[in-house]
Amino acid sequence: MNLWESRIRYPDGQIAPYQQGPNWRHFKLIAEPIKREIIEGLTIEALGYNGVTPGPLIIVEQGDWVILEVENRTDKPNALHIHGLAKPNFQDGMPAVEPTPTIQPGQSYTYRFQAWQVGSFFYHSSEIFQITRGLMGPFIVIPKQEQIPEWYIPYYDYVMVLQQWEIPQPELGKVELGTFQINKFDTDPNFFTFNGKSFPNTAPIYTSYGQKIRIRFINKSNTSHSMHTHGHDFKVVAVDGFPRNDWMDDTIDVASGRRFDVELLSNNPGIWVVNGTKTFHQSNNGIAPGGMISRLIYENYTPKSP
Repeated sequence: MNLWESRIRYPDGQIAPYQQGPNWRHFKLIAEPIKREIIEGLTIEALGYNGVTPGPLIIVEQGDWVILEVENRTDKPNALHIHGLAKPNFQDGMPAVEPTPTIQPGQSYTYRFQAWQVGSFFYHSSEIFQITRGLMGPFIVIPKQEQIPEWYIPYYDYVMVLQQWEIPQPELGKVELGTFQINKFDTDPNFFTFNGKSFPNTAPIYTSYGQKIRIRFINKSNTSHSMHTHGHDFKVVAVDGFPRNDWMDDTIDVASGRRFDVELLSNNPGIWVVNGTKTFHQSNNGIAPGGMISRLIYENYTPKSP
């Protein structure tokens, strides 16, 4: 396995298995109805790939031929589009406007294309209101190992998919537990997730003193989400797969469809917040803390009394 690939982490998510040959990787995605518990006791009836939303993380090396079989077990015709990754027109996966195949319910189609761009991308259904119900997932292209020095590779590389949900609740400021159908139009979202989980059920990300870590923020929700790390500045190293240089920051605005890769040096031991900064996005239907909050935890750190 490529060294960089071995360092990629997808908290609360699944990494897609694949079959591999010389210069190719084969994946299978099944689009289907699923249930996803986003906080303890609250489950959404959604759509996902291979039983989860967001879908499994697909990782390929630059130059690989991707063989991607997609089976449609939903009740709507759809296709698969990979956002930001250039490919032949008939493999682009938007059949309503392009000469590309439609996958009927109960049928499959296999896409074949070369992943020639390094960067963070995501895949999603061509049927837009299936996306708001969860039918999307991350797609990462890493450099071939011989093309980069080992020092350039982060110690950990975390993938964070930003999603939002409009879930029926009796009133703002209360959370009713149970299983709910989400509103596919997503005009008034009231729950916000990292990799399909809301705080306090989000899995932490980990580091140790002196390590360089990367965080990839990926957004395909209807609104922008501003991301912030407590206790650390970071360098923006790529936006939408395009390299950036000398851009230091501590808060970035990740608009719909955009992907930001940031790197930080772990030089301030502790247990720190990583969060979206919009106040309502830090709650579960108005109950705070919740929503888009995770923790950056230094391993082997012992908290001191205030």
